[in-house]
Amino acid sequence: MRDEGPEAISKRMISAVGHRSSRLLKPLALALGMTGLLAACQPTAFGTAQVAKARTTLANGALTVAAPKGWCVDPKSLRNSGAGGFALFGNCAAISGNADDAHAPEPALLSVTVGPPALEDGSGKLSKDRLTKIGEFFHSEIGRAALSRSGEAEDVAIKSTDIADGALLLRVEDRSGTGGPPIAKTYLRGVTALGGRITALSVMPLKEGEMSYAQQRRLLERFIAAIRAAN
Repeated sequence: MRDEGPEAISKRMISAVGHRSSRLLKPLALALGMTGLLAACQPTAFGTAQVAKARTTLANGALTVAAPKGWCVDPKSLRNSGAGGFALFGNCAAISGNADDAHAPEPALLSVTVGPPALEDGSGKLSKDRLTKIGEFFHSEIGRAALSRSGEAEDVAIKSTDIADGALLLRVEDRSGTGGPPIAKTYLRGVTALGGRITALSVMPLKEGEMSYAQQRRLLERFIAAIRAAN
């Protein structure tokens, strides 16, 4: 099999990620309180634009979502309603089809799912108790099935859980043998409050071993910072 660059892999990954995201939203509604995002979520393919966009608005304009430099919104991934929304960010050059467009410095896809208004504590963050309960959901059978590319809970293990700076961090290992395009088995998911909304974010490396947990965590922190700066 020929060795593909991150742009080619990004294009092939979008359908698989869209499929998994559409399955994830219903169980996420139980954990995060989202109810209006479910019907419209279907697998997509990368949109084409001369220059890809680095930000968009979700929840009918309630929250602007943005990514670090080099990642752009796939326009066909967008799901938007008053209850929340979903967006996938990939390599800008891969999305636009323009080699002169920006290039992501790390080989990963980023996703963001925006839910309803958050019940924040006095600091404007989700309480540790609520983040703990969300973490417990993802450790449950239905939560692990939601995270699994195969839909089978036994294919997923939560390798570590951490709560830091108002965010739940889940290191997820997905051993699903789906025969799909290459993607790292282990990726990072975060849940936090952004712009007053409960928000779930993911850093999904394109290949196994290309990004350490520390690198994924730093990228997730940059992703969160980009969204906070945009609001």
